[in-house]
Amino acid sequence: MTIVQGYNSQALIDARHQVIVPGEAFGHGQDHGHVPPMLAGALTNLQSLGHGPDYFQEKILTADSNYHTQVNLKECQELGLDAYIPDRKFRNRDPRFATQKRRQVRRFTLNDFHYDEALDRYICPNGKILKLRVKRVLDHGHLYRKYLAAEKDCQTCPLRPQCLYVVGAKRKQLSVPIDSLSTQMAEKIDTEPGRRIYPQRLAIVEPVFANIRINKRLDRFTLRTKIKVNIRWLLYCLVHNLEKIRNYGVAYA
Repeated sequence: MTIVQGYNSQALIDARHQVIVPGEAFGHGQDHGHVPPMLAGALTNLQSLGHGPDYFQEKILTADSNYHTQVNLKECQELGLDAYIPDRKFRNRDPRFATQKRRQVRRFTLNDFHYDEALDRYICPNGKILKLRVKRVLDHGHLYRKYLAAEKDCQTCPLRPQCLYVVGAKRKQLSVPIDSLSTQMAEKIDTEPGRRIYPQRLAIVEPVFANIRINKRLDRFTLRTKIKVNIRWLLYCLVHNLEKIRNYGVAYA
């Protein structure tokens, strides 16, 4: 068995000039828990410039769906951030993606299933019943209730292509979020302002990583131990920021 240690470089970037406010390299690949330490690092840097501990109040934060976890959403709420962090299925609900070839067949979402509150069950668009299977399960940092259809109902269902996403799946499993923060965020992302604000992150974040990876040629870490990797990442972040100072000058707090 071979274990390969990898590192995940993170950066919180301001929207105006693409300056990296804090940066850090982590020793685990998933993004799920990185928002709190990145915000803490940013707040430390901002306070050193004279800003107060309430700097994040009503500031806008965008992050991709890898960061959509209970821990991250709660941290944003406690800091007063106006965060836009979509769940993994937000594109399925967005009509702008309906014309894509992979989306020519409209997939059913939770809203297409009718909830029978009296019997705690769901009715699918074809009139079949999904019964409660699991009352509480943690999946990607969020809590869900799981409802399951009968296998015989799904095998001959004429709506099967719109309902079962996985090739060879035998029956429908419906995951219903019971995490209020996740539900609130999904509703926020689905609004007109949410669909307008969230995509802006592409023009803010991606050019920064492209600059470091392509122009600066940091496409992999070759050092060992987190402290060495982190120092190297911060040096590249520093060079990136120096270029911004050269291009835009210095703004004093």
